[in-house]
Amino acid sequence: MAEQEPTTGELSRLIQRVEGRIGDLSLEIRELAAEWRAQIAAHALLGQRVGHLETSQSDQETRLRLVEQDLAGRKESAEKSKRANMWIATAITTAGLAITLVFNLIGK
Repeated sequence: MAEQEPTTGELSRLIQRVEGRIGDLSLEIRELAAEWRAQIAAHALLGQRVGHLETSQSDQETRLRLVEQDLAGRKESAEKSKRANMWIATAITTAGLAITLVFNLIGK
């Protein structure tokens, strides 16, 4: 049997189905492109946010180092002041003992 040539009507229906499928595929491509654009924009925003967070972290680390240095300086100053106060108290006590000894010796 010889194959029959498709009729004009059959060819027309086939072309319509192909055109319909092309239209569906075109719509899917546009939807995918829109989704990709949205993902690219979200990725860019995330990249900016990460950059801001890294900058903020760097600033916080710098501030932390400055606070640690200030705290270390204050601690050292407090220790020096404590030592100086101890020497002053020792000197006053020694002077008081000396005065007491002198008065006791004079008073006898």
